[in-house]
Formats: sequence, structure tokens, C-alpha cells
Amino acid sequence: MEGHSSSPRPGNTYSDDPKRLHSMTYSLQSLFKMINQQDSAKGDELALMQKQTLDLKKAISHTSKKNFTLERDIRNLDKKIALLIRNKLSVEEVVSNSNDLSLLNKTGVLKSKRERDLYGELCWLLQTDTRYIAALARLVTTAQMDNLLQTVMFTLYGNQYDDFEEHLLLSMFRSVLDVEFSNAAGLGSVLRSNTTLTRMMTTYTRRGPGQAYLKNTLTNVLTNLFEKEDLVLEINPLKVYLEYINDYEIQHGVKSTLNRKVTAEEAAQNEEVKKIIAPRIAKLDEIAGQFIDAFIKSTENVPYGIRWICRQIRELCREKFPDATREQTCSLIGGFYLLRFINPAIVTPQSFMLGEVKLSTNARRNLTLLAKILQNLANNVKFGGVKEFFMAPLNICIDKNKDRLNTFLEELTLVENLEQNLTLDKYVALSKTEENSINISLNELYFIHDLLVVHLNELIRGMQDPLVDLLKQLGDAPPQVPRKDNANIDLVLHDRSKDADTDTASNKLTPEQIYAETKFLLFTIIKALPSDNSALSSKQTVEETLNSAKKYAQQINNKALMDSVSRIQRNCTELVEVGYLKGDDNYAQLRKDAVQVTSADLSLSLSLPLSLSLPLSIPRNMHTCVY
Repeated sequence: MEGHSSSPRPGNTYSDDPKRLHSMTYSLQSLFKMINQQDSAKGDELALMQKQTLDLKKAISHTSKKNFTLERDIRNLDKKIALLIRNKLSVEEVVSNSNDLSLLNKTGVLKSKRERDLYGELCWLLQTDTRYIAALARLVTTAQMDNLLQTVMFTLYGNQYDDFEEHLLLSMFRSVLDVEFSNAAGLGSVLRSNTTLTRMMTTYTRRGPGQAYLKNTLTNVLTNLFEKEDLVLEINPLKVYLEYINDYEIQHGVKSTLNRKVTAEEAAQNEEVKKIIAPRIAKLDEIAGQFIDAFIKSTENVPYGIRWICRQIRELCREKFPDATREQTCSLIGGFYLLRFINPAIVTPQSFMLGEVKLSTNARRNLTLLAKILQNLANNVKFGGVKEFFMAPLNICIDKNKDRLNTFLEELTLVENLEQNLTLDKYVALSKTEENSINISLNELYFIHDLLVVHLNELIRGMQDPLVDLLKQLGDAPPQVPRKDNANIDLVLHDRSKDADTDTASNKLTPEQIYAETKFLLFTIIKALPSDNSALSSKQTVEETLNSAKKYAQQINNKALMDSVSRIQRNCTELVEVGYLKGDDNYAQLRKDAVQVTSADLSLSLSLPLSLSLPLSIPRNMHTCVY
């Protein structure tokens, strides 16, 4: 072409020379090879890092279980020492009942393959169908409580970083919470006593994610406190009065003329005591405000499970006690978040690895006073009364912070619905190829086996319940083995339905999972119908809604929508057969639950890869699309 030369310009690498072209091609091949090698190296490095992360997560889970076991043993040892002091137990009995710490790491194996398979099926059933554990939580005795807690929180659901296990554990909490609220005599008795449920809730917060949150949220405020070694915040007037007398006598070398035998009320009238207490009140108010600031800033960092439990408390409070005030509802949420989660870490920070220094008596008292303020804030109760009248000046802190703390507690409940996660987890779980296993001790295994045998009739929904056949094959539970023989075994969990000759996914699912899927499918169908459709009325039954959806699907020739209607109908029939759903009221509970699923719950499925999306495809010309 005119104006262009075929000869290369200076610096241009282009050339018509075949040898030169070959050289360039070779260099590009070399470049691609080098890039591929780098990608491969990075891939290997990423795989190594992922393995290390997985190993660390397993180590954290095992350590959490070990810590729980040690804490339980320490409590039992304290009780035995108390009996020893009262001459009700001999030294030999105390020593013989003390655990050898090395036994916590003892490993073994079930020699019988039949036993391994049956126990693997049993533990899979207990893990994935949470109604059994939820029922046992209401049936165990106080003496059995710790053993059940250990087996549930650190064994069946011991993988603290597995979303599927986490969501199943939370669904179990929901069942037990529902019974707690239903059986409560009044709002004031909910979650107040020391039951298996409240112990489970406290233990749940001690798992890895909860501990990480405490460290990130509380460390700065606590460190600032620890650094002020001479800080004294005592405001009990009697203690301050005696402290003032002691300081005076040390400084002046003479005995004080003040009378030491006075009441707290009399001490509070002393002018010097008033001068000492006033700045301490202001300091307590300031530090309490710093803690609340830290909570509010941490909202998005609170672990999902803890926020979800807060949500359940709020929803159940509204449902069971519709006349409850905002303060009463927030008091229940605060009772879990502050009293069972935050306050223990503030009062004993070393137990939560939040401080290396040994706390002085003054430091411990300072933390106790701050915890009292947070406790009253959580309960929405002001200080007063005869016993601790001296705390009343801190009501200024209550008044100043109660509204913003209640707002924070309400914001904790604003998380996505668990059902969405369970439904999506199900599809992920079905696609997994690796073995699912738990690490469980022989005595844990035999303990849970025995509980199931004892309470079988209260756990099953008929003789076709899969638990009946499993326990029949296993027989009676073996007795607890001696401590020295109590080995930990790796038990592969096994779903016997995977071996069944079936082409429907529902046969691989528990009733709870099928219900979650059915509810989600019904929700998406309701959303898919035109806005003027009568099926969107709250008075429409599930059957009427499905009939409307079927007609609409035929009109727009949407096979996927038709398939979803058929899937819901099959699932409902199966759920009625196993007693999980009532059919005589036209599946009223299913309809109610489905419409409670918020549109925000769909966002997670929309962001999933195509391979993990729900099997429901609605055309783009409809106002809701699920892929």
C-alpha cells in the first residue's frame, strides 16, 4: 500500500525472515511455558496453604474439645475436693477419679467393620436430622448434661469451620429454642435457668469463631485497662471508707480517729468518701462507653451463628409474647449476647486468652464492676435497692447508653434466613466426594447409643423411623469402658440411602432438608407468579397456589416451573408420610414459613456458580429469576 514500507522500522521486531519468525514463535512458546510453570507453582503453593489452613482448623476444633473436657474434669475435681474436706471422700478416691491428661490423645479403632458401618450410619443420621438431638436436650438429666454437650458441640458438630455442620447445629438450636419459649410460664422465665439449652448456647460461643471475635473486639479496651495497674474503681462506700482510713494511718503513722464500725450508708455520707467515689463513677461510665463503642463497631464481625441465635430469640419473642415491649425483647437478646458471651470474657479474660498479665485484686474488681453495668444494660434495669444502693449513680450510664445498645442488639438480628443456607448446603453436600468423618471417643459413642435406646419411644415418629432399624441392628449399648481404654476413633459417617437404587435426590435427604427445599421452591414459585395472581393472597392454600402455578406454567410453556410444582407435591407427600408435615390443614405451616423467606435470601443463590444453583429455572421475562 502506498505510503507504507515493507521493511521494518528501527526498533520494530517484525520481520519477513522465516528464521526470525520461527525464533519469535519459539520465544512466545517459551514465555507461555514459563507462565504455565508459574501458575502451576502458585497452584501447588495455594494447595499447600489450603491444607495447612485445614490442618489448623482441625487442630482448633480438637483443642476446643480438649479444653471443654479439662474444664469439666476440673469442676468435678473441685466437687470431690470439697467432699474430701468434709471427710466424705478419701484421698485415694479423689486420685483414682482424676484423669490422666495423656489419655486425651489416645487413639484406637473399632475392630468390627459391621460396628463401624452401623455407628457411622447412626452418627450421620444424628448429625443431619437434628430433631433427635433437639429432643435429647430436653430429656437428659443434669448429670448427663456435660457429656451430651461434649458429644454434640465438639464431636457431632465438631468441625467449627464447616458451613454445613454449622447450619445443621443452628437448626437444632431452633428446635430447642422453640420448645423453651412454648413451655415458658412467662417472659421473665425464658432462658434464665441453667438448662441444657442455655449451657449449649454458652458452649457454642466458646467455639473458634466466637473466640476470635472476642479477641478482636475486646483486646484494645482490656489492654488499656491492664496497663493502668494502679487504677482503682471501687465505689462501695464501706470499702472506700476503710481504704481511706488505712491510707491515712499509713501516711501519717498515727491511728485514725474515725470509727471503723459503720454501715455502708453511714460511710456514704463521709465527705472524703464522696470525693473519692465521684471521679470513679465518671471513669466507670467512660470505660463502659468504650466497651459499648467496641460492640457497635463490631456488628458486621459478629459470627453468623451468634447473630442468627439473636434473630431466633427476637422472632420467637414476637411470636409467643406479642405484647412484649422493645426493652423486654432486647433484654432476652442481651441476655445471650452480653451475659452468656461477652461478660464471662470481661470478668475472666485470661480464660479466653485475652490477656497475658496476672490480674491484681483491684483489676479483677474493676472488671466485675464494669460487667455489672453491662449486665444491667442488657437487662434494661436500673441500679437501686438496699443491697447495692451505691451503684445508683451509674444509672446515668444506663440512661445514656440503653437506646444505642438496644439498637445494636436489634441490628444483630438482621441476618439472612438459615433455611436459605441449609437448602444450598444440601446441594453442595450432595456433590462432595470426600469422606465425612468425626473423631469420637468410645465412651462418647456408647453414651449417645445408650441415651437413644433409653429414650427411643420419645424420639421416633413411628416404627418406620430409620432410628428404629439402626438401634435394632446395634442392640443394647456397650457399657462405658475404663478411662485407660477410652480411645478416640476416626469414624467415617455413612448415609445408607446413597446405596439405594433411586434417581431422586430427596431419597438422600433428611425430612428437615426436604422441608427446607420444599419451602424454598414454594417461595420461588410464589415470587414467579404475576403480581395480580390470586395465589399471592395470604388466604390461598398451598394446593391452590400450586394449581395456579401449574396453570401459569402451561400458559407460558415453562417446563421448569411445572417440574418444581411436581417436586413440591412429591416432597409434601413424603413429609406427611414420615410425620414431618401435617396435610389435614392444607400444609398451613409450610405456606406460613415460605412467605417468611425474604427476597434477600435469594441473593446468595444468585451469586452461586451455575453448578451449585437450585434446580429451578425461571425465564428472564418473569419478574424473579433463579439460575
